[in-house]
Amino acid sequence: MKKPGEREMPSHLGMEQAGQTRTVRAAKRFADLISPPLRWILKRLPWIDARLGNTPGGRLGTIYSLLEKKQFAEAFRMSRDALARCETTDRRGFWKEMAELFWWQLFECYARSATELGEEERQEVVARLARAPVPGGVCEARCLDTFSRWRWKAGDPAAAIDFARRAVAADATWPDGYITLAWYGLSTGSFDPLPTLRDVVRASPESLAEIRANPDFARVPGLLAALGESARGH
Repeated sequence: MKKPGEREMPSHLGMEQAGQTRTVRAAKRFADLISPPLRWILKRLPWIDARLGNTPGGRLGTIYSLLEKKQFAEAFRMSRDALARCETTDRRGFWKEMAELFWWQLFECYARSATELGEEERQEVVARLARAPVPGGVCEARCLDTFSRWRWKAGDPAAAIDFARRAVAADATWPDGYITLAWYGLSTGSFDPLPTLRDVVRASPESLAEIRANPDFARVPGLLAALGESARGH
């Protein structure tokens, strides 16, 4: 839970809004222009590439590459080591904030790789969450949603629902967390999914189409009808 005055990572909505700003669009165009010559330079000056690879951003890029290649055990090990470096970083101001941002990005990679490994690795990742430097916003929500799916597949619906509720609390603007939680309500019958679905449509009206296309929700026409009436009422 966020403490008073504690900084946190961006929410899903915040990232969407930031991505639509003129500054960000200009930065993306600049990155597209500068990437080819930068790759040319790095190819011919490998010592620069090696130095960059030892930075948090460089390690993160290597881990993304390992995940794409399905080298999950190596990605898991490297994520763990990179997280440890972030946790021991003794910096202030901007550099401290950068270390916190990298921590959450690395932690997502840690969880992604554990999904393809075993229960021991997954339990290690869940335990590591207690060392998060700040609340993680949408990154935290996505990780908690991943933990929820792990527990559901392991046959522990109570733990799955608990993690799903925590995912919604971590970022109330991220629609996927609500949809996962509502699906658990529908599947287990332990709670009414309709209020949760209403919440997601309020947070993200475009999610209504995704909910209607979901075959599990579609099998309960009364649920979709009630949801549609709520959406029209707003």
